Formats: sequence, C-alpha cells, structure tokens
Amino acid sequence: MSRKTKNTWMTLLFIATANFCLTGVSTVRAQDENAPRRLWDGAFLKKRAEAKTSAPVRKTTAYRRATPKKPAAPNQASQSSPPNNAAAQNLPAEQAEGEMIGLTIWRLRPSRPADTRDARLLLEEGSSKEVEWTPERVEADTIFAPGERVRLSIETPRDGYLYIIDREQYTDGAVSDPYLIFPSLLNRDGANSVAAGKVIELPERAAFHLKPLRPDYAGEVLTIMVTPEPLKDVKPGSGPVKLNSEMVAQWESQWAGEFERFELVGGAGKPYTKAEKEAGQDGARALNQDDAMPQTLYHVNVKGGSPLLVKVPLRINK
Repeated sequence: MSRKTKNTWMTLLFIATANFCLTGVSTVRAQDENAPRRLWDGAFLKKRAEAKTSAPVRKTTAYRRATPKKPAAPNQASQSSPPNNAAAQNLPAEQAEGEMIGLTIWRLRPSRPADTRDARLLLEEGSSKEVEWTPERVEADTIFAPGERVRLSIETPRDGYLYIIDREQYTDGAVSDPYLIFPSLLNRDGANSVAAGKVIELPERAAFHLKPLRPDYAGEVLTIMVTPEPLKDVKPGSGPVKLNSEMVAQWESQWAGEFERFELVGGAGKPYTKAEKEAGQDGARALNQDDAMPQTLYHVNVKGGSPLLVKVPLRINK
C-alpha cells in the first residue's frame, strides 16, 4: 500500500470515528432532553380529558429542568449504550416511581387598558372595595418585591385531597406557627378533592400580600400536600386554622420526597387565559389537553398513590 493510499484510509477512519462519537453524544443528549417531555406529556397532560373540539394546530409545550439532574445509578444498564428495544426507548430516563404536581404562581399587577377582559381579575381590597388586577405567570424561584401580591393555581394529575399550609419565613431561617389555608370554608365550601384538569386557585377573591409585618420577615413557606384519603384530624375553618407544629413536622418527615422541578419554557410573564380563569375561579370547567399547562411541574420521588408533599418558598427581596 502506497503512503498516499495509507494516509487516505487513515483520514477516512478518523472521520468515521469522529462521526460515530458525535452521533453517540447527540443520541444521549436527545434522550436526556426528551426525558422531561415524557414526564409532563405522559404523566400530566394526557391525564386531562381530550378537548371536545381539538385546535387545528396544538401548541408546542416544552419544559426545562430547573433543578440539577439526579445522577444515574452506577449499575444502570442503559448508561453506556441506548436501549435496543422499542419498549425500553419509551421509558423516561428518570425512575418510573414518582408523582407529579403542577403549580402556577401568579404575580398581580394593576390592569392596563390593553389587557383583555379574560386576563383581568376583580379582587377584594380592604373592606368591600374591589380592585382590578391582571395575573401574570412567574417561575417558582422568583424573588418578589415587598408588598407584591400573588395567587396560586394548583393541579394534580391524580385523584386525591389537597392541603396547603402557610408559615412566615424569617431572615434567620426560623418560621412561624403553621396555619392551614386550604381547604377553607371560604373556598368551594371547604371541598378539597382534586383530579386531573381540576384547578384549585387561592386565596378566594383575594391575594397573598407579601407585606413585611416585622423587620426580619423574609417571605412565606407553603407546604403543598396531596393525600389519597382525607386527613381525619384536619378540619377547614372560615379563615386560617392553626395546626400542631409537631404533627406538621411528622407529615413533612414521612411524605416529603426528593423532587425535580421543571419550568414552562416561555411561560413567565404570560397572563391569565380564559380557560384558566374559568377553571380557577369557580371550578365551572376542567382544563383539557388543549389548555395551558402549569408554569411549574414538580416530579416527586414517592411511590405511586402515596401522599406527596413539596415545600414552596415565596421569598421577598430585602
């Protein structure tokens, strides 16, 4: 073999090897990027009912991972090579165990003339005074300005019962006593059952006012729980109900699992839609597969059907 022919073959071999490596990297990257989609698409969106009249073109929805990716187990068979069978290729990269919960935090701003009617919300402000606000989506790690107002929309793709506990957070890390803010007799007469497409929005005809009442106030900490059965020792009231701190600590110890958080790409800053307003205000309708998805998705590493619990901080800029 001449030197020229040998060099040609060496060059072709190098190119082929490089292409193989790049293809392998691209395949792994594509599988990793598709994992969140498999989670929200299969474990959340498709749990909703299909739209009676489908839109001509369904909007593309994408989420980005907002928490560090959990490392794969060292003995995971698929870490060195992609799966060879079609069934395995449809499995998410994350473990099959886990439950999903969707959260949209709405930051309220005064309505503007250009805002559509569907994007506006009339809330009680003080004694019998009503003010018009426009809710806009924010990501879960948003830092709020003191005095801002927020509302919450919560959706779960499974049947269960929703409980939300609120505590004030202070700059030294301490928290106040826990108070049950949902269920409440002022919101849907105390009903707290949840199901796919059923949105729970709170507080009822009001907003959380992140207003410091003491110098070391740093925000609020919300504990969101979904249980398969109602909690026997928890009864709603006509306002926040003080809970036993030890009982809440026991729930958090037993039910809190590791979670991954995903944020809707391009969702932050978007206002209410008509469907979200109707679903959240009085539960007159359920969201379907053509409606907007929650801004934030939590994938909690718990056994399917078990109680799930996540803690969501609402922090203010000091």
